[in-house]
Amino acid sequence: MAYTLSRDAFQQELHGQRTDLYTLRGAGGLQVAVSNYGARLVQLAVPDGQGGLVDVTLGYPSLQGYLDGQLSMGAFIGRWAGRLRTGQLRMPGGCTLQLPTNSGPHHHHGGPLGCRFQVFAVQAVQPDAITLTHTFRTEDDGVPGTVRLTLHLHAAPDNALHMAWSAEVADAPSVFNPTGHAFFNLAGVGSTHGHTLQVPASRYVPLAADVCPLGTLESVADTPFDFRQPRSVGDAAAQPHEQLARAGGLDHYLVLDDAPQSSQAWGAAPASPVTPAGLRPVAQLADPASGRSMQVWSTAPGVQVYAGHGLKADPVRDLGRASQGQGDWLWQPGDGICLEPMEYPDAPNHPAFPVRWWLPGEVVRGAIVYRFGV
Repeated sequence: MAYTLSRDAFQQELHGQRTDLYTLRGAGGLQVAVSNYGARLVQLAVPDGQGGLVDVTLGYPSLQGYLDGQLSMGAFIGRWAGRLRTGQLRMPGGCTLQLPTNSGPHHHHGGPLGCRFQVFAVQAVQPDAITLTHTFRTEDDGVPGTVRLTLHLHAAPDNALHMAWSAEVADAPSVFNPTGHAFFNLAGVGSTHGHTLQVPASRYVPLAADVCPLGTLESVADTPFDFRQPRSVGDAAAQPHEQLARAGGLDHYLVLDDAPQSSQAWGAAPASPVTPAGLRPVAQLADPASGRSMQVWSTAPGVQVYAGHGLKADPVRDLGRASQGQGDWLWQPGDGICLEPMEYPDAPNHPAFPVRWWLPGEVVRGAIVYRFGV
């Protein structure tokens, strides 16, 4: 069932700005709760086929949960998603900048003041949509260039959540690599190891011992990263492989088969047709037990697949269980899976990976769509 959220639990002053919770309702029944703290997806409830709703994304019942709990839960991530090794950002021409670090020696998910920790401004709210804005500043994350982000979320009639952004570079060349960090569980509660995943990707990015990319691509054949045909997430996570041991589990970037192979190929025509807006399907997740499915569409060249092995046993929403005397549900590792479309990880520091430096006046546009079968 869908947990009823208290709006009051998300309203407070934070960093001198007002936080709040907004509920979007699509004509097909999709219900989406969004906090402007980190532009987080707090709830994503889909019709259960029996006149009710089931929440298929993990989240906390209050703002305090997000402040105290797992840092990326449900957040919009930027300005650079993933890790930049040792906080290094290689500039065009070979100069290297040092960015603030927040994950051991690395700059991770935008650094210690990334947008997941910021209160977005609310520009417009409609029954089925919300528009949020945020300005990325060099003094926050060390990345050159001011970037003004506009993020639009829309609960569409076909039970899809559209998350589209435009980001204008203001005063200096900059990079921009955002993603969404929702944890999905199509069953609502319990392990997602029984879910099946399909991703049209023949290559993946292997990791070094420090869990940052080696800067090469390898075939997914005979590895846990081969999701070219629907495959159980649990079976993949259980396959013995040095890369899984290195990362602590399944947490790797899969390169879509229509992605450019090098920086010289940036802007080349993709190998397979895409919609005029550049969106195309990048992953399909399904829960055979409930019959629910989710298609992920994106404009990105690849997708980070994280099977949630780092989830902690936080006490979270009761999900109706308290009435049965069972108390709050405690998350366990594997209770949610993240599918994070984004640019190549650590791309500015690897010559073989495509990366674009956007010039002042240019606008970066992108989108992620989560479409549910119910």
